[in-house]
Amino acid sequence: MRNGCGWARAIETKRAGSAGHRRIGKRLLAAVSGMALSLPAIALAQEADDATLLEAIVVTAGGYEQTIKEAPASISVIGQDDLKKKAVADLSEAIRTVPGVNVGFGSNGTRGISMRGLGSSYTLILIDGKRVNAGATTLRKYNGDLNWVPLDAIERIEVVRGPMSTLYGSDAMGGVVNIITKKASNRWTGSLTSEALLPASAATGKTHRLGGYVSGPVLKDLISFSAYGNISRRQADNPAYSNDIEVPRGTQDFDLTGRLTLTPTDDQTIKLELGHAREKYNPFLAPGDVDPETSIERTTASLGHEGQWEIGKSTTNLYFEDATNTTKTTGIDIESRNYALDSKLALDPLDYFFTHHLIVGGEVRLEKLNDPANLGKSNTVTGSTGSPKADFFTGALFAEDKVEFNDRFSMTAGLRYDYHEQFGSHFSPRTYFMYELTDTVALRTGWAQAFKAPNLRQLDPNWVTTSRGRGCGAVGGPCEMVGNPDLKPETSNSFEVGLTYDDSEWKGGLTYFFNDMKNKITSARTASLILPNGTKYVQQINVDRARSQGIEGSLTIPVHADLSWTNSFTYLLESKNLETNMPLSADPELSVHSEVTWRPRENLSFTASYDYYGKQVDYVSTPETLIAQNVDPYSIFSISTKFDMNDNFSFKAGINNLFDAQPATTSNYKEDGRTYFLSMTSTF
Repeated sequence: MRNGCGWARAIETKRAGSAGHRRIGKRLLAAVSGMALSLPAIALAQEADDATLLEAIVVTAGGYEQTIKEAPASISVIGQDDLKKKAVADLSEAIRTVPGVNVGFGSNGTRGISMRGLGSSYTLILIDGKRVNAGATTLRKYNGDLNWVPLDAIERIEVVRGPMSTLYGSDAMGGVVNIITKKASNRWTGSLTSEALLPASAATGKTHRLGGYVSGPVLKDLISFSAYGNISRRQADNPAYSNDIEVPRGTQDFDLTGRLTLTPTDDQTIKLELGHAREKYNPFLAPGDVDPETSIERTTASLGHEGQWEIGKSTTNLYFEDATNTTKTTGIDIESRNYALDSKLALDPLDYFFTHHLIVGGEVRLEKLNDPANLGKSNTVTGSTGSPKADFFTGALFAEDKVEFNDRFSMTAGLRYDYHEQFGSHFSPRTYFMYELTDTVALRTGWAQAFKAPNLRQLDPNWVTTSRGRGCGAVGGPCEMVGNPDLKPETSNSFEVGLTYDDSEWKGGLTYFFNDMKNKITSARTASLILPNGTKYVQQINVDRARSQGIEGSLTIPVHADLSWTNSFTYLLESKNLETNMPLSADPELSVHSEVTWRPRENLSFTASYDYYGKQVDYVSTPETLIAQNVDPYSIFSISTKFDMNDNFSFKAGINNLFDAQPATTSNYKEDGRTYFLSMTSTF
């Protein structure tokens, strides 16, 4: 950590308070009892404490570095140790165990991250704080914006549950997933991981993956270089083993990113990053397969600056993303381009009546879409055609202040102003209170308003897309969906209240959340036009109110020095469209994750996990309407082991879905069947 970092000093000073006194007290008691501690042992203990301290620091909840206990939001962190325990088919599987989070199922077995009963479109995905928007090139059959970074390059994943529009604007109504990559190293280090997931039957496709990361100095103390990449291939699932429901058709993925970090002084850092990636869907066509091969290519470039000044720390990023979706049989490209400039200043703590942690910032963003497959089509309702190109500009200013009234009570208040050239101005306020009842128990409660802007297709009157049912709303499918330039943003009022407990060994929390949405965008209640062949035209409109509420919790039990037991659950009391009484998303009523890790030796660990998913619903179409299809409860058991042979080689192996569980349903729900995995990592 560099000298002069005010936020880091503030964090370390505060952490050195009650927690520091407890650690010192325990060590003094041990010494009085006659425990002999050598200097090396003390040094190792101090390193362990420092590691714990670093792992506790997050940036997503407040826009600056702070501990999880101090963060003004419900936030969970998935660290390197969590990612290394077992093999996952994709990154969504790793996030799935966080309370309040569920992996939704879409067409062709694709997935998305849903939070607190809202759909995946309400979750904002970030990589190092930069928005990922490759999904704008596709309407269906896309695995989401999570899998553009290999596990080897990930430092941690921060998951914020609840609206974060004050800091991040549109699309953060449900929550934020921020993938934090590893920082540049002052010595050459790297890793290479080879992994194979081998299912017990053809019901699930095989997966092979090769990923790597490297970082080190080019010019000592001045320029460093980092790079990471991944090549993976998953074979298609066989629908014959799954009652011929839609299943994943197979993928081939590739990504490569390089970063130069320049540090002209201890207080100034400049980063230049370039990346290119490709996700290819359905590359292994089976006989009679009607789904064509498609690929999404994503190119990114960013220039960033971090500066430590006398008044605080500034962060500025200029960012570009180009994503192209190509369908092999038609040769039609859908291209999305995004340009963004954001900057923020986190001021050092200010003493004005109380202690203030103030952050101010702004953002400008230009989004462009060239979609000849869906935009500019002949609209039968209006009798017009249009351009396949659409774009909009948006700008924002925000400020947030965390006020510490005393050592135990604080309030965070924030306000964001967004300007959108098509729907005008919008304000997003939030307040969050934290009160430490004791040294171990804290009360947390907050309220926030959030919004989700209509996307470029929804705002375009000449967006015309065929839907087989899901997009047709109450009129049923098939239908033609058309856009509406008069749409308003979706808005929400959200509230949460909870208790957390943390004595450095036992950790737990219980939170009640409530979301009330207005102006939900959906297809019209009645068809605007029915063609002679029966095809219905429906326009996107703002009519719905929706609500979700529930309870989420977590508990870590220190069974033994070598045995840890972590648990989490989510219970959805309600998640429905109040106009139609249909569910908002395909989320289970109750989900439970329980995991035990035993470490008999420093270099050897065993992990067993249990996941329960209660009754849930998904939409299936009938000739005239949409109905809710119940999905029966089911459970998944998995086991794994990790062995570090030496400082340079480690292995992990195990079985996912040990008992080959599958939900009983006729809709698009399908879990990966029993799968054996083996992974080897080489580091230097």
